Amino acid sequence: MAQKHKTRKRRNEESLAAALDIGGSKISCFIARVHEEEDFTASAEIVGVGCYGAPAPARGSAATEAIETGVRNAVEDAERMAGERVGRLVVAVPGKHLRARRIGVDLEIAGGVVAQEDVDDSLAEGLKIATPPDCAPLHALPVGFRLDGEEGPADPVGLTGGVLSTQMFAVGARRSYLDNLADLIERCDLKVEEFVAAPYAAAEAVLLEDEKELGVVLIDIGAASTDFAVYDNGALAVCGGVPVGAGHITRDIAQIFGAPLAHAERVKTLYGSALIGPGDEHRFIDFPQLGVQGETARASRAEVCEVILPRLEEIFELVAGELPDDGMRRSGLRRAVLTGGGSLLVCAREGAERALGRK
Repeated sequence: MAQKHKTRKRRNEESLAAALDIGGSKISCFIARVHEEEDFTASAEIVGVGCYGAPAPARGSAATEAIETGVRNAVEDAERMAGERVGRLVVAVPGKHLRARRIGVDLEIAGGVVAQEDVDDSLAEGLKIATPPDCAPLHALPVGFRLDGEEGPADPVGLTGGVLSTQMFAVGARRSYLDNLADLIERCDLKVEEFVAAPYAAAEAVLLEDEKELGVVLIDIGAASTDFAVYDNGALAVCGGVPVGAGHITRDIAQIFGAPLAHAERVKTLYGSALIGPGDEHRFIDFPQLGVQGETARASRAEVCEVILPRLEEIFELVAGELPDDGMRRSGLRRAVLTGGGSLLVCAREGAERALGRK
């Protein structure tokens, strides 16, 4: 059960929701105006966006101060565009900090008829049991229900029965990471409304309902890490992250060709590809040499692609190693969806199909 936005007391915040994502290459803030409908559904309109490039690599207090500056600037830019002020944020938690587990909970129905409170209680109990001691609970997502041992509908509320069995997927995150992140945001004169698992949020943003139902792997390639989420029969089955992203490709190019990181990123963006094309060995790129003013080195586009492909394959192989290995689920996962900045690399889709064996 994903936590919902709490009702805010101040009038100017009642229809606003603000989200923050602290990534490896940029810090982003989005402000949305939420419209409540008469049937209790809600729609959101993005009214403010703020992005701030991540600071140069630093250590210790310098890195923390740089991230604080980035958060302040991203939020202020979003507020300026929206013409509104926000005090609380929904904050994304990268997949590498998540701990997820599937669990079943049996609950006796006191009144003989399943109420919404019974469903909520079973999800809350399962989330508490499934979350390790060093983690804080984030989401309890229902996978399926049984009533007195019989397969039930997606929503059992109102049905008669004695025992409600709930299959759920519980997601938590390392408490120390959340505490440090909350402290950082508070130093920016902001508060955390709630934490949300980044791969779950990305999946909800880009996946089609049919893709979730038929089985799909979402791969979100960021700069510092890659998140993934697996949906099976319409429900989240696995989520997490691996500590390798598109920024590692940039570092590989910079190290092998002796170029500054900024130039390596530009070469990757303009000329990089996951596959070598016809004539690429005759297309040359100049690399300014790090620390030697005026000196350049020349390499073909094919040589650059030969640097990119192994690292991209490593990303997909690491993700594949985290996917479920039971036969039923593997047979259903015939499709993968790429998102994130790293997915914009030319021929990333073809590289993923070859490495994952999925469309």
